[in-house]
Amino acid sequence: MNMRKIYCLPFIFIFLISTRAFSQGWIVPEESRTLVSPYKFVPDSVKKGESVFIKNCQSCHGLPGKNNWAKITPPPGDPAADKFQNQEDGELFYKITSGKAPMPEFRNILSENERWNVIAFIRSFNPSYIQPNPEQKSGFTGKNVMLALTYKKEINKIMIFASEMTREKSRLPVKGAPIVIYVKRYFGNLQLGDAKMTNDKGEAFFDFPADLPADINGGLDLIAMVDDKTGTMSEAQVKVRIETGTPSAKAGLLETRSWWSTRDKAPVWLILAYSLSVLIVWGFILYIIYTVIQIRKI
Repeated sequence: MNMRKIYCLPFIFIFLISTRAFSQGWIVPEESRTLVSPYKFVPDSVKKGESVFIKNCQSCHGLPGKNNWAKITPPPGDPAADKFQNQEDGELFYKITSGKAPMPEFRNILSENERWNVIAFIRSFNPSYIQPNPEQKSGFTGKNVMLALTYKKEINKIMIFASEMTREKSRLPVKGAPIVIYVKRYFGNLQLGDAKMTNDKGEAFFDFPADLPADINGGLDLIAMVDDKTGTMSEAQVKVRIETGTPSAKAGLLETRSWWSTRDKAPVWLILAYSLSVLIVWGFILYIIYTVIQIRKI
């Protein structure tokens, strides 16, 4: 009996930790709490937000105003309830963006516009809601960030310049923007190093691997984007093709016989195995039919 208690202690400890984590409040950074939608909530926004909500949120939160959310811990709650409606738009946007178990993180699932549309749909159930004017904010807002990518051959580095056009029509360098760079590949994108923050001049530098395989002409497709998890900056990105990679003489993935190639380029042994399997199956079916006919004759 004592040994059973000892074995159960780790599971009890994990349960208590999980319960405590769920019971703690959702802390939203101040800069995210005061975030204002850059888009005006119009009927079209509500309609689009409803479609996104049904596909991604209804399975847990249920239909707004119906109190039919999923029976999970902690309870998701009804988006039409005061618990949701009393929060700032920035709080809702941060929570949708960052997620918290058991709620998933939607920053890589839904675009920034789609997340704001979901909030527009949620606000449609609050007749007393008044949207903050998106045009009230001046100076740097973090919502109009633009990226420029340049390859510095003399230092063999990739430079990213982040800037924002303000309401006053002046372009300001964006300091502290988290930037990530990817190289486009057949099966997704390959990240080059870790994310880097832009400096006071709005610049971030990445080392360029000298032996990075490219196409036969040495071409590489680079993608740089803002990797902001708080939702306070726009999810800007830039795509640039450079011809400075190491040329690869290897045949393309779809030019050789392989598992992932087209049907015409499938491995010979796979074609033979498939054909033989089909013949065996049809032979077995014909044998059964022949046997049934013989039984009927008898």
